[in-house]
Amino acid sequence: MNLTNEQVIHETFGVGQVVENDNERITVMFDQNVGRKSFVFPDVFSSHLKISKADIQDTLNKAYEAKLKQQAEQQVIEKREAEEEAVRLAEEQAQAKKSTRKKAVKKSS
Repeated sequence: MNLTNEQVIHETFGVGQVVENDNERITVMFDQNVGRKSFVFPDVFSSHLKISKADIQDTLNKAYEAKLKQQAEQQVIEKREAEEEAVRLAEEQAQAKKSTRKKAVKKSS
């Protein structure tokens, strides 16, 4: 979503104009005292930054919610993979102990 030249309002920095944005960052030019600021996109629109057009703000809110959902799903996948790896390592360690015991029993016989 190209927001270049859109007017935004930041809760601390005031009114500004979007000078560039991509899927991860948005850069806004505020007045001379503040200057150019870059923010995480679309996250900043959920809290500190608002856009003057309500329909765009709604779209940005939905994009942020979708990003949160995707991150949560990724965390679930990573947790499951970590648990599976822990089980695999535990099984390997148990197998290694069995092999060591068998060797020790054969040597003592």
